[in-house]
Amino acid sequence: MTGFKIVNLKILIEEIGEEPVKELLSNFSCPLNKDVEIFLKQKAIEFSKQGLSQTHLVFASYKGNPEIVGYFCLANKYITVQREKLSKTLRKRISKFSVLDQSVGYYCLSSPLIAQH
Repeated sequence: MTGFKIVNLKILIEEIGEEPVKELLSNFSCPLNKDVEIFLKQKAIEFSKQGLSQTHLVFASYKGNPEIVGYFCLANKYITVQREKLSKTLRKRISKFSVLDQSVGYYCLSSPLIAQH
């Protein structure tokens, strides 16, 4: 393998099973940021199962074997914006891709969240 290969965690689990994937993830280490390591080892599989995020593993060759060198996650994030804070022009624009909750006066917008590790 030369260069990098990106693999979707959910697809990898479907292909080789959850236990082999857990073993593969257990080899990942990030001494500079333990939260990055903890998420991958303890939460990524469950988040993927629940549809909260999609984790993509980045592999590179090390001594002829593929090794996880990083990962990134894609998820939906919801942003709320107070209606009164927006001009009429912005309200019109934002209403095309958001939902106004009349009871509280906030627009709710869906936005992609990209977490890189």
